[in-house]
Amino acid sequence: MGAATPVPSTTLSSADLPPLFQVSDQRALRHQSDAFRAVRTHLLVLLLATTAAVLTEQASGHVMAVCAALLYGLTIALGLSTSRRRSRAHWQVHRAVAELLKSLAWEYMAHGGPLHSHVVDPDAVFAERLEQRLHELRKCGWEDSRDPAERGEGQITPRMRAERAKSYAARRDLYLRDRLLEQTVWYKNRASRAHRAAARWSSVTAALTLFALAAALLRTGSLLGGADLAGLLSAAAAAGVAWQEVQRHGPLTQAHSLIEQDLETSRIAMTTTVTEAGWAEAVGEAERLMSPAHTEWLVRFGT
Repeated sequence: MGAATPVPSTTLSSADLPPLFQVSDQRALRHQSDAFRAVRTHLLVLLLATTAAVLTEQASGHVMAVCAALLYGLTIALGLSTSRRRSRAHWQVHRAVAELLKSLAWEYMAHGGPLHSHVVDPDAVFAERLEQRLHELRKCGWEDSRDPAERGEGQITPRMRAERAKSYAARRDLYLRDRLLEQTVWYKNRASRAHRAAARWSSVTAALTLFALAAALLRTGSLLGGADLAGLLSAAAAAGVAWQEVQRHGPLTQAHSLIEQDLETSRIAMTTTVTEAGWAEAVGEAERLMSPAHTEWLVRFGT
């Protein structure tokens, strides 16, 4: 893949989107960082415990054995702590809320999906759909911390109302530039970054596996004495594979590439052939392509 393309500048900022989007986006990023940090720490401590256990055979006394026992105990404690904190679950539910708000906001501004131009009371429809989806997400652990004034129509900002009131041509240009083009470039950049990370980690784990194989062969031929380097290198390779599984670099590369291609196709069609009569349906389909549920489906079944 080529170098990442800069994301085009936009005329809307996060402050123009629903307040709950900004809160949920920040919380999702924080919990995502916590989840990855917890897994990384867990794997590192487990690798250190394995190293201490391997060196126990060579060390005199019981110092390394005690260190290994303490590190294995710490590994168990970290696993229990990670399970209780549920950072990954909190990250995913807050990300779902943030993307829900963002998608509904764009449908509202662009007259897309169920918020098309013929809706009598778009504010009420926006509020109804929002609260219905948020009610479903509460079952997944999301906690509503909003004030009563921030519920329903309280999530519609003045900028959103101003954009909805504009002409079809103005709304069309805004959506094509600030939503579709921006997201197309975002998915392209993410696919490129995930591809580089997947290649880098695959090289690391392959090298560690080869070193482990070489160490095992040398030890079998009595050419390598001392510590069990094969076991240690194998553990390091396993940790690398586990980290790749957590990050899902490979599946995300394919999923983001497919979404980027679909969005570019949609953008071209909406620029050239989609008329005002078919605009709402086209916007709804584009928003479906950008939904976390669609990305997750591609990661699981489309790669």
